[in-house]
Amino acid sequence: MGDLVRSFGAYTEKQMTPHPVYARRLLLAAYRAYGLKLQLLPSRALPPSKRYLARVSMECMVRPLSHPSRQILTSVFTPCEIFHAMDLYPMCAEQFATYTNGAGAEHGLIEAAERAGISETFCSYHKAVTGAAVSGVLPKPLAIVNTSLACDANNLTFRKAAELLGAPQYYIDVPWQTDAAAVEYVAEQLREMAAWLCDVAGQKLSQERLRESVERSRRTIRTLWKVLPLRRERYVPTDLTSEMYEVLMVHNALGMPETLRYAEMLLQDYERAQEKPGKKILWLHSNPFYQKAVQSFFNYSRDPFLALTEMCYDPLLLSEETDPWRAMAERLVMNSFNGPVERRIGRAVQMAGLTGADGAVLFCHWGCKQTCGAAATIRAALEEKGIPTLILNGDGVDRRNAPDGQTSTRIGAFLEMLEGMP
Repeated sequence: MGDLVRSFGAYTEKQMTPHPVYARRLLLAAYRAYGLKLQLLPSRALPPSKRYLARVSMECMVRPLSHPSRQILTSVFTPCEIFHAMDLYPMCAEQFATYTNGAGAEHGLIEAAERAGISETFCSYHKAVTGAAVSGVLPKPLAIVNTSLACDANNLTFRKAAELLGAPQYYIDVPWQTDAAAVEYVAEQLREMAAWLCDVAGQKLSQERLRESVERSRRTIRTLWKVLPLRRERYVPTDLTSEMYEVLMVHNALGMPETLRYAEMLLQDYERAQEKPGKKILWLHSNPFYQKAVQSFFNYSRDPFLALTEMCYDPLLLSEETDPWRAMAERLVMNSFNGPVERRIGRAVQMAGLTGADGAVLFCHWGCKQTCGAAATIRAALEEKGIPTLILNGDGVDRRNAPDGQTSTRIGAFLEMLEGMP
């Protein structure tokens, strides 16, 4: 992390407890400044699609933070087409935590949560959000909407944030079953949530705009499916940060015109690509985008090539459903993070086959009980299918839980092993 960011983060953290609104303004100013940098001086190491992706992702952070009265604090898995159709701005909690790390200011929020009694072993994404609510750095949103996917931390954090911020909350329960009854059960909750949100916001939902938004989601998903097999034989540069940006785009920004444009640009970049990748890696779960030890192996690398990230494909459901409510519900019910771990494993095997992955890295993010607890089962199942898998412990937000030396050694040894394989 550069000296400027380090100094900015340290100064901002000092303001969080005595002057939370000022700290929020500092963060917002930093995000706006970086957005301008992305527009005027984009990374030349990345293709046009990834440069566009970075700019739009930054706008998705600035808009809700700038307009809290139009902000919906939400979880990464919540379908957001309803919000887009109402000109409301979803603030993804995991995105908020990640961006505070990018500003070098995550420790202040995490420590505020721990002082308030949140366990040190709690997910650091959710500790950062809770700390922001406790300290007042996070403004009161118009509403809070979250789903039961995919973890216990998710279920606890939004309830606590609603308490602390005094904001109305709507909870969407997603059953593990994947039958038509489960889809209709979730679809009905989405209809009820939309009616509730109309009352909270004091406005109506245009059914036509909702249909348009959901149709854009369908077109985006179909376009991204066209990209998948091209990843097998074509190299398009990426980095860890771009992978995290794409997580946002295919979840909370799905249904926006900008997300469809990104998918179309990405397809063009792959269709034009000539160079072939080296060893292809399937990355499972989130990633420590800020960690130098991981960046040195994967950022802009052809060999090893970061072929695909799990959280960029979990919502990519090809569906013929024409009802917008059931289409959104299907994405939740059929999500590979919903239900038993076998669904997640099956989807990973499918994607490894499509992209020709030579190996997988399973990132066990600090506090993620679901991934950490299932890690050995996932690795055994993938290796049984001929996909060598590295279990990598780390933290997607908190630098204190990111051991560079051990991480570098383990990744290096894993990649060396892959190089020795035919």
